[in-house]
Amino acid sequence: VALRQASFAVVTSYTCRQQLPYNMTLITVAISLLATSSLDCSSRPIVSSLAANGGVNATLFDEAVDEVKSHYDRRPHEQRVSAPRKARRLNHPFQHLYRHADPSFDDNEWNDEDTIQHPNDVTEFYWNQIMTESSNSSFAQLPVDVETSLSAIHYLHLYGGYSLDEIHQMHTTFPPLLEIDVVRHLRPKMRFLKDCLEGGVASTVTNSKSTNQILDPKLKSVLPASFFGARFERTIAPRHAFLVHLGLPSGRILWDDANDSSLLEEFLLQHRKPKQFAALCNLWRRTYGASNIDNNLPITPQQVVAFDKLFQRGILSAARDDSNHVYSDNNSDNAASKSKPPSLLDTANVTPAQLVRYLIQHGANAYETDVRGASLFHWASGCGNLEGLKELVDCCNKRKTGLESNSQLSSPGNSAALLWKASRDDAIPLHWAAAGAGPKEFGIGGSVDVCNYLLSICSEAEQSIITQRKLINAQTRDGNTVLMWSAWSGSLEIVKLMFRNRADTEVSNRNGCTVAHWAASGGNLDVCKYLATMANVNFDVENYARNTPLSHAVAYGRGSVAQWLRDEMQVEDSGNNAENLALDFVNWGESGLGLISEDEQAERKKISELFRDWADEMGEE
Repeated sequence: VALRQASFAVVTSYTCRQQLPYNMTLITVAISLLATSSLDCSSRPIVSSLAANGGVNATLFDEAVDEVKSHYDRRPHEQRVSAPRKARRLNHPFQHLYRHADPSFDDNEWNDEDTIQHPNDVTEFYWNQIMTESSNSSFAQLPVDVETSLSAIHYLHLYGGYSLDEIHQMHTTFPPLLEIDVVRHLRPKMRFLKDCLEGGVASTVTNSKSTNQILDPKLKSVLPASFFGARFERTIAPRHAFLVHLGLPSGRILWDDANDSSLLEEFLLQHRKPKQFAALCNLWRRTYGASNIDNNLPITPQQVVAFDKLFQRGILSAARDDSNHVYSDNNSDNAASKSKPPSLLDTANVTPAQLVRYLIQHGANAYETDVRGASLFHWASGCGNLEGLKELVDCCNKRKTGLESNSQLSSPGNSAALLWKASRDDAIPLHWAAAGAGPKEFGIGGSVDVCNYLLSICSEAEQSIITQRKLINAQTRDGNTVLMWSAWSGSLEIVKLMFRNRADTEVSNRNGCTVAHWAASGGNLDVCKYLATMANVNFDVENYARNTPLSHAVAYGRGSVAQWLRDEMQVEDSGNNAENLALDFVNWGESGLGLISEDEQAERKKISELFRDWADEMGEE
């Protein structure tokens, strides 16, 4: 009916413009059927003849059909939007290094457009130097666009400490230098040099508006200009993290070693190809030793490649420990024997918790969130990655930087793990730890170890961030508690833990559903029995829609819970709501309208037969 009304409105406006006869009842139905592909294409001549009998020209009729088609949206309702969607690249921000806003970096307020469009006193000073005073150094004669290169020149001079003559020399040896984007390329590499390689020193330039650092002169002397054009996130960062993982020379030692100052040059020269880099690691291992290697096995290119792949997957992958299903490339022997190849974690000999630490050390944003507003603390808690969660908390506590609003908190990592609310539903990490999550699923069973850890850092916090009881009884935007989510996911041990720590068992959400409704929906019979016997939870309560836990058990196909509610708990089915719902599901499955599997359909029939048996028993009594 709605389709006919919509088509009638479109065709009516079309006929008014074309001055056609207003006899559109049959024509509207025909156009509607054609526009929605309800008729086969071979039926179009027949419908066209019907339209001709109605007094409409065939050509005008075809135009009307095309216009209706252009107005009718065949996409499902949830996919219809008024504007193109923004690209959902869920994992890309988690793969970026040193690109995020962080008050600890002196170049945090840098902006290319402001530098060019709204020049300040410093920018105008460099502009005058480039256009006038730099003529002696032949910088003004360079064949580059001044507006394009101004940002790079300003940034290198202000935050790198390079003079205009040095920038000119760097541009001569590496011509693309002044065409590199500052925010995406120059700034991350400069931050890497100052933060990870510890190459920053206080600037000698007096400027009341900035307290920036510049590069150490010794580091500048051994750093080639081509470094700023290298693939930082794909090669330099993972290869340097691999050196840290093995305990080989890394960080400041690469350029400030009193015995050998050419290590950085060797690293930049040999880091590109896995075979060359593995050979370099073995050479440094024999020369300088490796503190983190316990065996005498040589470092192989396969180990380097496996570490690269894990590192490049980003900090989200490491936090939720989803790399167990990612394997190394199969060889012919594995293919012949059909054996399971080793995982990347086994090949690289690294743990997800170590990856979290290395990624944060190399510029990953520990406070990044996905498109749904869930943080890394949520994912680590939900996936049960206890060691990864500890690394997140420890690294954030040590750095004491990020996006925390209260700068007086001495433990920002603890605060994030306890108080961070997902923007989608205001759930905290403890909610996720109680429900359990995976890369593509939710509510798979929580982790009692993660819950115990979160409760422990709550009680051991230096400041009164939140009391343990408030943490346990925290509610989402819809009023759902941690106990509700743990009961729904079937996590009996977590339900016991919450109850021992005085979780509120009588609270209801905005729909009037209590923990009894959630437990019945989850279908774990042991959880339901524990709540009924030990916590005295009422399983005969109705929500605001007059639905009881029995109705929820029927709706989600929980036959064992439904039978327990009627046989042992003697729950009444007021108004026969649950019985009618069970019958509706059976009829819906038999009609073929619902995509229900055979096993689910059999379970639905079994639940419906339970009500018949109960009715027969009542009749006999």
